[in-house]
Amino acid sequence: MKICRALIITTCLLFSAMGISAESEDVEKLRAEQIKKWGTTGLPKPQILITKADALLKKKIGDQSIKELKELAKSTNKAANYIGYILDQYAAYYRENYKYDFVQKKIAPFHDKYVVISNKLKSFRNQAYFNIGTKLAGSGNDAEAFFYFRDAYRLTSFTDENGDHKGMRYKAEREMLKLLELGDIESFVYWK
Repeated sequence: MKICRALIITTCLLFSAMGISAESEDVEKLRAEQIKKWGTTGLPKPQILITKADALLKKKIGDQSIKELKELAKSTNKAANYIGYILDQYAAYYRENYKYDFVQKKIAPFHDKYVVISNKLKSFRNQAYFNIGTKLAGSGNDAEAFFYFRDAYRLTSFTDENGDHKGMRYKAEREMLKLLELGDIESFVYWK
């Protein structure tokens, strides 16, 4: 059995390495594009961002400035993307080897830690967009508010597993409908 496992793992790693080398032809070009996109100075520090996001979002919405919220959304999105670059490799390997339970069990804990932190950063981003929309709607800027609510809506997972299942996506949709004076239209809540 141990020989069989070793053979399967070796085969998986060999095929994974072959896939990586086949894709590496444009590695210089891809790296240059990413550096251009994300900049060359500094990297986001997810744990620091989480602490800052917690502090800002615990304030009353009136005490949160739009500038602070925009910076929070930008920085947490950037950090989630960096985490995503690592997570993507775990997810790909996980998918490629879904038939082998022992591989899944070994990979899952590492994969899942990245998923948790990425989702936390994205939830802060989405809350920041929602709060910007709320502030803009409160000041009568309905058109701009709509698109911030739309960002919170479209960037949030479709279903919410928690509580009454009326999470960010639901709340953002309700706000968009309110702005459009279509509040009588029902919103999807959860797969029942």
